[in-house]
Amino acid sequence: MTETPIPAAEARLRVACLGFVFDPAAQAVINRVAPPNFQLSYAERPQDMTEAMLTDSDMLLVVAPVTDDMLARAPRLRFIQKWGTGYEKIDVAAAARRGITVAITAGANAETIAEHAVTLMLTVLRRIVVADRAVRDGRWIPAELRPVSQRLYGKTVGIVGFGNIGKAVTRLLAGFGTTVLYTKRGGPVPDEAALGASFAPLPELLSRSDIVTLHCPGGAANRHLIGRAEIEAMKPGAVLINVARGELVVEEALVAALQSGHLSGAGLDVFAEEPLPPGSPLRAFDNVVLTPHSAGSLMEDVALMARHAFENMLRFSRGESIRPADLISAPPGSPAASAASPPSREVLP
Repeated sequence: MTETPIPAAEARLRVACLGFVFDPAAQAVINRVAPPNFQLSYAERPQDMTEAMLTDSDMLLVVAPVTDDMLARAPRLRFIQKWGTGYEKIDVAAAARRGITVAITAGANAETIAEHAVTLMLTVLRRIVVADRAVRDGRWIPAELRPVSQRLYGKTVGIVGFGNIGKAVTRLLAGFGTTVLYTKRGGPVPDEAALGASFAPLPELLSRSDIVTLHCPGGAANRHLIGRAEIEAMKPGAVLINVARGELVVEEALVAALQSGHLSGAGLDVFAEEPLPPGSPLRAFDNVVLTPHSAGSLMEDVALMARHAFENMLRFSRGESIRPADLISAPPGSPAASAASPPSREVLP
């Protein structure tokens, strides 16, 4: 994305950046690419946020939750920009009542998250964590790894949710000789043949896939999308990958399936409770790979994400429409809403 030049006469805009991604290293990058008329303040942790960051801000750039109470204390606020795509922690209804526009950065780091999903597939199938730990401990265990390791080549991969990230996963899998199934709200997409994927309803996808990978948003509509019945419908020996939202999966059902051997493994970047509690039974499985909600966390992507977010903010400040893929909510009749209606989000039945 190219940066848009800003007329010198444009008014300064106060932008509060709230959430764990805004550490000092990220701040340096964001400050470097920020438009010159943006006055940025940061709170990496909730306790770092001052009241002035709400009362004085024209816009928010967030990964942190945004509640109705916060909005009530932000009289100047007119625009909320989500860093990333998952906006379920933003009270969109409260924002709409107050005439505040909400946008995301659709697709900005889709390739990065897709890479992480495929990495988890390979790491689980080849028991890389077990092998690494054994070598570090002075144990040479190829004979032990052989019967529990699998290859990705030739497997059927089912993608639940087929937006930017799901499609990116499909492109990456093209070199592995896999069969790719996908399911999404609204049925097949026009470009499925070009992508090398085939639509299947969720029950069929679960029953046919060797690997099921989740790429749909969280929120109430998708909460516990993969529960006991869905896991039992998966192929014996299948693998579950989740780099989307922890609330999509009933963790107790996943643990039971891992204990029984119905599932041969899982790769999880997100959890029902984060950080993952010390007593979580997921920690005990050698066939489960755990990462700390880091699928989209690369310094290489910070400038890309920031430019995408700032472009939306600039368009809003100039009274221009927001790209439909990014627009979540806008007051009726506002310039931000003048583009075509935003596409349906990935909500599975």
